[in-house]
Amino acid sequence: MNSSKVILDKIISDNSAIIDENLKRANDNANEIIAKASEAAEAKVVAFKSGMKATYDEILRRNEVVSTLDGKKIVMNAKAKAVENLFAKALDEIAGMDKKKYLAIIENILKKFAEDGDEVIISEVDKGRVTQKFIDDTAKKLGIKLTLSKELGNFHGGVILAGKNSDKNLSFDMELMSIKEECETQIADMLFEEK
Repeated sequence: MNSSKVILDKIISDNSAIIDENLKRANDNANEIIAKASEAAEAKVVAFKSGMKATYDEILRRNEVVSTLDGKKIVMNAKAKAVENLFAKALDEIAGMDKKKYLAIIENILKKFAEDGDEVIISEVDKGRVTQKFIDDTAKKLGIKLTLSKELGNFHGGVILAGKNSDKNLSFDMELMSIKEECETQIADMLFEEK
């Protein structure tokens, strides 16, 4: 099964209560805006009743359009916030992962992408987990030379490989951002599908 799909399914299932609350709030706000617009339109009916029917109809139509657009904006903002919260929660879950599993992930990243002579930059979060010994042991298994950078990166786990010719950003921030860009619309649709 695709690991991105597994992560996304886990994130979605873990956050359904948050998503439902965000959707309820968005719908309540949209209904309130629509109710206020309807009240405003009704007040204008009285003022324009004597011979201004066409003007009234146009005003009512415009108010309905504006109300509908405002409601859609609220729902779109709620969807965007829910998706942001899901990815933030995913980063938190990755950061809190069991050390052994986490180091296995880092080792796999290094196996796939590290090149001889790369400098491995880790984040502040990983300072106690990803050690020089771990880097040395992994490099030995791969038959290459790797060094652990003394500088820490400003990201939430994963690594950045600083190479002679180019750098590779393999941070979890970057990986989740890539997944988010690919799947944001699908995720929002799944989170807010009509039941």
